[in-house]
Amino acid sequence: MSSGRPVRILIMEDDAGQARLAQRTLERAGYAVAVAGDGATGLALYATGACDVLMVDHQMPGTGGLEVLHTLAARGALPPTIMVTGHGDEAIAVEAMKLGAGDYLVKDVDGQYLTLLPAVVARVRHQQRLLAEKLQAEEALRQTLEALETRVRERTAALQHANDRLHAEIAERGRAEEALAQLNRRHRLILDSAGEGIYRIDLAGRTTFVNPAAARMLGWEVAELLGQPMHDIVCHTRRDGTPRAHDDCPILAACRDGVVRHVPEDLFWRKDGTGFLVEYVGTPIHEHDTLVGAVVIFKDITERKQIEREMQNADRLTLVGQLASGLAHEIGTPLNIIAGNAELLRMELCERRFDTAEVDAIVQHADRITRLIQQLLTFARAKEQPMTALEVHEPLANVLCLLEMRFKHQDITVLLEVSSDLPLIHGRAEQLEQVFLNVLVNAWHAMPGGGTLTIAAEATTAQKLRPSFSDTGLGMSADVLAHALEPFYSTKGERGTGLGLAICKQIIDSHQGTMQLESTPGVGTTVTVEFPPADITALLPLASP
Repeated sequence: MSSGRPVRILIMEDDAGQARLAQRTLERAGYAVAVAGDGATGLALYATGACDVLMVDHQMPGTGGLEVLHTLAARGALPPTIMVTGHGDEAIAVEAMKLGAGDYLVKDVDGQYLTLLPAVVARVRHQQRLLAEKLQAEEALRQTLEALETRVRERTAALQHANDRLHAEIAERGRAEEALAQLNRRHRLILDSAGEGIYRIDLAGRTTFVNPAAARMLGWEVAELLGQPMHDIVCHTRRDGTPRAHDDCPILAACRDGVVRHVPEDLFWRKDGTGFLVEYVGTPIHEHDTLVGAVVIFKDITERKQIEREMQNADRLTLVGQLASGLAHEIGTPLNIIAGNAELLRMELCERRFDTAEVDAIVQHADRITRLIQQLLTFARAKEQPMTALEVHEPLANVLCLLEMRFKHQDITVLLEVSSDLPLIHGRAEQLEQVFLNVLVNAWHAMPGGGTLTIAAEATTAQKLRPSFSDTGLGMSADVLAHALEPFYSTKGERGTGLGLAICKQIIDSHQGTMQLESTPGVGTTVTVEFPPADITALLPLASP
């Protein structure tokens, strides 16, 4: 963007919500944005010369996106233009590109395409500048060649000047070739500097070009990949571990039928045998109306998928909280009646010396359901209690006092390495006790034959409070560790609900803290928590005016 007026973007979008989201996204990136609700209004606004970049939705009432592009193309070259399509409209996007659109975006349900808007706008404007430079160079070359031909015709008769004319022609042609070589270097620089992986294959599937980003993501050197069958290197196996035949490869299919293939999620393989999630587009390449191969543009979406999974977990916890609020009364009241009556029945059976095994089971499972409801309510009420500035010593001491006899009975040695000078934190004492209790009970269960539990607490260089709990228990495998913080995931069978660590993480998140687990099977587990220090100045009373 220039240092003068901001770049003006005209959005043609009939969906007011999508238009507002796109407008806000681009305005945050520093662009000036105008919105037209249909194609006719957009064309009228564009005619006033009030925009530098167009963003056109394919489907609009009245004048659609392609019709807008046809209209503008008939008037001359298009400005930097982005076509927005829905899923399955790749053919529309291709037609838009043929009309002169610089790029296209595919709308997704989650609105992820909006995050790409500023980068896409910058890219199409950059492409427009490169195109202008290319046209300028081509025009200069054309004019140079015409000048050469004119001079040759004019001076053919003057043989005495033939030698001088020859040197002049050689010099002029050298300058033209240098201009063309410079243009090719610029194109190469663009491809080498791209963040996405880009490679080109011929009809046999062998690579003819690989950019550094592609080689880096795949773990190869560029020279190692040139001339290699890329299918056998990067997409030979599906995510389930089964081999992928050449006939089932979307990239090779683009070489066979000349149709663009967009794959939103697939697995590529690195040189070291590890796989990673990618999104890619395979575009066929034609030279003189002859299909000669395809170019593939891909990007690593592992981080994006991880964020999506975290959002799904957050939604799941929200639903759990809503469910808990509804179930607490509907189940709690009749459950208390059942448990109370079962207790009375057990007392009566004991007085008559009858077997109480069945009634004991009723009471036991009623208590288990009650505990589960209480844990669910923690999700619903985690943020309802007020926070105060507090020390961590007291809730930690309360929990250790509660479990002291159990640790002694289990032959568990507790080592305390807690500093006396710890920063205050902003939190809820009861919830911190619940976090410490859940972590310590897990450590207790992990050491059925006894062991050592080390509890440490210290202040970091940033004055954050960092408690840690290390046991010498059974430890966890990598697979169990990956799911340990997920709700309802438990390795304790009927003894566990799978909510303990999930509740801990939610409480710690509500305290603006972090929680990290490290474990080695047969060695033990360490749980490390960090809390930011309390803002003491915010807790001081205001001075009298």
